[in-house]
Amino acid sequence: MADMQIDKKNREVKIVLDTVFYGYGAILQAGKDYLEHAWVFIDGDVNDKVLVTMKPKKDDLDVETIGYEFCNYVLGLMQNAIY
Repeated sequence: MADMQIDKKNREVKIVLDTVFYGYGAILQAGKDYLEHAWVFIDGDVNDKVLVTMKPKKDDLDVETIGYEFCNYVLGLMQNAIY
């Protein structure tokens, strides 16, 4: 599934996504789609895990919310198969 670490001090969220559950293509597409609102860093597919690090570009965006929304967005892409 997903493991999320939120660092409110540095305004950063790290999400470890299991590619057995989350589609790798959907993760990449979600990362591209979120670039308008956050810096998104995706670190390779190792042992069926992908590390996504996100830092909101604006101070009014909540770090925790953007992390959960990202996971939901990936699931939505997979459901609609538009990646």
